[in-house]
Amino acid sequence: MDKLGKQPVTAKVSLLTRERLTEEIAAQKERRVVLAGDERWSVAGLSRREAAQVRAAWRRELARLRQAGELLDTIDVLAIHGIELELRARGWWDRRWPAVPDEAMDPGRWPGSRDGGYPKGVPLRLPQPLARKVYAACWHTSAKSIAALRDWRDQNPGIVPPRWLVTEDWTTRELAGPLREYVELAWQVTTVGDVWRGGLWRGIEAGAALRSQVAN
Repeated sequence: MDKLGKQPVTAKVSLLTRERLTEEIAAQKERRVVLAGDERWSVAGLSRREAAQVRAAWRRELARLRQAGELLDTIDVLAIHGIELELRARGWWDRRWPAVPDEAMDPGRWPGSRDGGYPKGVPLRLPQPLARKVYAACWHTSAKSIAALRDWRDQNPGIVPPRWLVTEDWTTRELAGPLREYVELAWQVTTVGDVWRGGLWRGIEAGAALRSQVAN
């Protein structure tokens, strides 16, 4: 964890998500310009002291808008808001989780990770409490399946499991034997990457909804 209070992570996402994210951030920045143009924040004709007070008030308002999820004009702000929405949708936001074990913070891939279909990386800097909540929730809801996947690896050292996202229907139709067992176990693991991706998509949708409300 970063000593400054931020946790750097990288969300592996699809091309579509990366494109939508870029578009939404651009749209949110345009909205910020419109908000900043309100006459309340004009410093025309003011003294230096008065202008400084107005600029400080605008910075406070900008922070409030971002904190409230009413302006998502940076990738981190959008991600933080979206990840909260993702955790709430999963019923994980208000739960108290046990401490995150050291092995959960290993920078390597978790057993069951399915990142082969996500070619784009989105660097994020998240507040430590939020990052720890995600790691704890994912780990403690997936620990039994992670242990089973490690046992599977020991029992099947010559088999390379798929890294791409396999649908449950495809698994049922096409896979058999140890590979089918692996994929079924992997589907029971929620990785932090799953939450980062879900959070970014929810943040994108939330930003679009905000703009739609303003337009109407």
